[in-house]
Amino acid sequence: MLPWKSIIQLQKDSSTPVYLQIANSMAAEIKKGRIGPGIKLPGSRQLANILVIHRKTIVRAYEELAAQGWIEMRASKGTFTSRELPEVKPRRLSAEKAAPMTYPAETGYPVPVNTLIKTPAHPMRHMTGFHEGPDTRLMPVYELVRAYRSVLSKKVNLRYTSYVDTAGVERFRKVLSDYLNSSRGLRTTFENIMVTRGGTMGLYLTVAALFKKGDAVIVGDTNYYYADRTFMQAGMQLIRVSVDDHGIDVEAIEKISRRKKIHAVFITPHHHFPTTVTLSAARRMRLLSLAASAGFVIIEDDYDYDFHYQSSPILPLVSADNMGMVVYIGTLSKTISPAIRTGYVVAPANLITELARLRQLIDTQGDPLMELALADMFQDGTIKRTLKKALQEYRHRRDFVCSALSRLLSDKIDFKIPDGGLSIWAKFHPSIPLPPLALQLKEKGIILSNGLIHNTTNATLNATRMGFGWMTEKESEKAIDILDATIRYNT
Repeated sequence: MLPWKSIIQLQKDSSTPVYLQIANSMAAEIKKGRIGPGIKLPGSRQLANILVIHRKTIVRAYEELAAQGWIEMRASKGTFTSRELPEVKPRRLSAEKAAPMTYPAETGYPVPVNTLIKTPAHPMRHMTGFHEGPDTRLMPVYELVRAYRSVLSKKVNLRYTSYVDTAGVERFRKVLSDYLNSSRGLRTTFENIMVTRGGTMGLYLTVAALFKKGDAVIVGDTNYYYADRTFMQAGMQLIRVSVDDHGIDVEAIEKISRRKKIHAVFITPHHHFPTTVTLSAARRMRLLSLAASAGFVIIEDDYDYDFHYQSSPILPLVSADNMGMVVYIGTLSKTISPAIRTGYVVAPANLITELARLRQLIDTQGDPLMELALADMFQDGTIKRTLKKALQEYRHRRDFVCSALSRLLSDKIDFKIPDGGLSIWAKFHPSIPLPPLALQLKEKGIILSNGLIHNTTNATLNATRMGFGWMTEKESEKAIDILDATIRYNT
């Protein structure tokens, strides 16, 4: 008889249950070889007497060991260690050649390289610079944590930890519908809204649902890179139309539609991406009328409606759409934080149904707990207060950056003070090529986009978007000083 009382050392103050302590101790002895295969073990009553514990604890320990394959119970004979014990050290599939101890660098089969879309790059957000998007330091972290905790603390919400509606949690869609109706003049119900993982997902699903290879889509020259690639990936034909100080050229769109079937027009009318210009009210109404008569879809990407600094912004096209011609895409990722992957699509209910149908192939649902937390934050006024404070801060940052650029670099950089958004569209003097300048700035710890992503087949620009929202005034001052010094040194 083995000295079981010495082998199994029970610790009453341990967080590990007693039956698991017993099972783990016996498994360890088997692994060491101290207890070999096919050895008969004490009966549950006998071992319980030795260890001075309840017999049911031994029964549970044996059941655990049997489940792991360490022991086997034979009817009318007793309990034995398994004849074939589980592998302590896994064997290689082949002993002929020892495989290298590293994962393969490449697949053993060909992988087509998608040259249409650029390789994802590290965002470099650990470095100061003219990044796109909001300053996450302004997001309501405490309020979000509180809302999230509140959601999880209510038993009624446990059902949302399982599967929910593919289009999103109904309560959040209702809250979001109310918000969009009051802030943007929409007339939606929750059935007109699908919650997505950011605006890009909404665009991808819209394109997949509505268009086929060869369909024609009109976009601006220049345009949002990832929108272009979404259309191109679907095999659509891109037709580029110029963008001036009043937005995309609607007269040119009308001329094209007279001689060619147009299936869609993609616009960012509030602040055109990348140039930041606003589509005039007259052009908006003309485009809506043209869409109804020519039968094309208007895809309205309103990525930063909440940030407008002068007067009340022009309402989205979808607010005046009486014919169901507009698909409206928005996001909280660019207004609160990129980490909050919450976008939405607004459209007639029949399209929402189709988008939900397609979504099941890539993402059964969104993030219901986040949606519930955001619903709370909308309803208690947190989102409204956050956007109001952020708008004031971003206005100050815009004014500071524009003033500094005008004072130091007006002879090198041409730009207009944007009415809204978080970026400046900056055209650099031809003597200052952006790609090498961006590399030099990066070496000095400052990030500036080289602008190449904004070039199209019809336009080669020496211009880029300079984000001002991401930096405090102190950080902006440092970045602009380094930018100025680098440019002066080169010229």
